[in-house]
Amino acid sequence: MNTYIKALIGVTGREINRMTSRPLYFLSVVILPLLSLLFFVSLMKEGVPVKLPVAVVDYDHTALSAKFRRTIDATPGSSVVMTPATEHEALSELRKGNIYGYVVLPHNLQADIMNGTQPVVRFYYQNGLLIAGGLIQNDLTITLHTLSAGVNKQKREAMGQNEVSVYAEIQPVKPDAHLLFNPETNYPVYVTSIMLPIMLQVFILMITVYSIGIEIKERTSREWLRKAGKSVFVALTGKLLPYTVIFVILSLFSNFLLFKALMVPVNTGVVYLVLLSLLYVLAYQAIAVFFVGLLPMMRHSLNLAAFYGILALTLCGFSFPIEHMPEVFRLWAEAFPVRHYMHIFQSQILAGFDFVYAAPSYLKFMLFLLLPFAIIFRLKSALIYQNFIEQIKITDAAEAAVSEKSLIQ
Repeated sequence: MNTYIKALIGVTGREINRMTSRPLYFLSVVILPLLSLLFFVSLMKEGVPVKLPVAVVDYDHTALSAKFRRTIDATPGSSVVMTPATEHEALSELRKGNIYGYVVLPHNLQADIMNGTQPVVRFYYQNGLLIAGGLIQNDLTITLHTLSAGVNKQKREAMGQNEVSVYAEIQPVKPDAHLLFNPETNYPVYVTSIMLPIMLQVFILMITVYSIGIEIKERTSREWLRKAGKSVFVALTGKLLPYTVIFVILSLFSNFLLFKALMVPVNTGVVYLVLLSLLYVLAYQAIAVFFVGLLPMMRHSLNLAAFYGILALTLCGFSFPIEHMPEVFRLWAEAFPVRHYMHIFQSQILAGFDFVYAAPSYLKFMLFLLLPFAIIFRLKSALIYQNFIEQIKITDAAEAAVSEKSLIQ
C-alpha cells in the first residue's frame, strides 16, 4: 500500500510539474473555463430580457388609444420606441431588426367600443427569435386582455351593475395559478443552470483526452507508466487528480455564481452540492479515458470528445423535450451525464425533493465510472507501444523492445 501511495504521489507531482511548465495548461484548465462561466452568468444577470423594442401604429389618435400605448410601454417586457404612421413603415422596421413587434390600433377604436361594436386590435411579433417573440406575445396578450376587461368593467358599471356581477360576467372562471420552483420566470434557473455545466463538460473532456493523449504522442507514456509502478490505475489516478480538484472547484464556483450572484433558489445542503460536482467531473473524466482507450491516437480521440460534448446541449433533453424525440434519441440522451446532473439539480437542489427521487440519477453516474474498465488493457498497450496505430520507427525498435520487456516483467 505504501508503494502505491508513493507512486501515486510521484505521478501527481509529475503532472503538476507538466501543468506548471506549459502555459497552455493554465490557459485551458483555469482561464478559459472561468471566462466561459463568467460570460454566461453576465449574459443572464438581469434574470429575464426586459424592455424589448416594439412599435405602435395608432390610426385612432384618441385618449383611449393613447392609454393603450402607455400601458404597452409600461409592461416589463416591452418598450414602445416608435409610433410609425403606417403598418408598412412598422413592417419595414421589423425587417431591419429595429423592433421585435408592433401593435395596430384601428380607426374608430374608441367610438366602436363606446357603441358596443367589437374592434380588432392586431399585433405582429418576430417569433423566429423564440425567446423575444414569446415574451412580447405574452406581454401584449395580457395587456390587451386587461385593457379590454377594464373597458368592459367601466361600461357595465355605467349601466348600474354592481361590482360582484360585473366581475362574474367579465371573468366567469377565476384562475388560481401557482408557478412552482421558478415563480419569477427567471432565465438563470432554467437556461444558465444548464449552460454552465455544459460548458464545463467540454473542457473536462478535452483536457482529460489531451493530458493522456499527449503522453502517447510525445512518447513519454513509458516513463509515466514506470513512475506509476507499472500500474495503469495508479498512472491514471495520479495524472487526473490535479484536474479533478480544479474542475470540482470550478463546478462549485459555478454553483456559487448561480445561487449568490443570480439568486437561483437552493433547497439542499452543501454536502449534496459537493457530491454532485465530484460525480459530474469524475463521470466526464471516465468518459474521456474511455475515448482515449478506444482511439489512442490523440487527434482521433479529441475529435470524438468534441463531437460528444457538443451534442450534449441538443440531445440531453433540455433544449427540446426527449418525450417528443425518436426512441433512439431518447436512449441516447441517457448517455450524457449532464442530463442526470440536471435531473438531480432540478429535483433535489432546486425543488428540494427527497433524495429518493434523485437516487436513480446518482446510480447512473456510478455506471459512467465503470467505462474505463472496458478499455483498460487496450489503453495500457497504447501506453507501452506509444504509437498504437502507427508503426514504431526502425531507429527506435531496439529501445522499444527493451522498454516493452521491462514493463511486461
